[in-house]
Amino acid sequence: MVKENVKKIMVIVGVIAITSVLVGFVSNSSGNEGSEKYLTVKVIEASGAYLGSFMMIVDENGQQETIELEKLSTKKTSFVSNVVTINNTLNKIGDKGYKLVSQSGGGDQYCIFTTYTFVKK
Repeated sequence: MVKENVKKIMVIVGVIAITSVLVGFVSNSSGNEGSEKYLTVKVIEASGAYLGSFMMIVDENGQQETIELEKLSTKKTSFVSNVVTINNTLNKIGDKGYKLVSQSGGGDQYCIFTTYTFVKK
């Protein structure tokens, strides 16, 4: 059962990644002439024997950074710790001259996916 759930999570991550790429192409072809630069933050918070919890950040130059988060548990501390880390990271991104333009999320009882899209001011 764990393998099946991991496969489902990987399919969901793949669909989200492909959707994000397609949205990027549509955004660039809608008359922006490439003038806007985007930064994407993908947050994956998982429980149990899944992927683990982490943030993936990709800036307008393709530079990538991964920030580890606590695996979700029934303890409130993992939720609080992750929210503090996510909030601090989003604030640092804003301090670098980015503005949040989109946020979306979803998941199930085992995993929470959140995507933040920023544009360079």
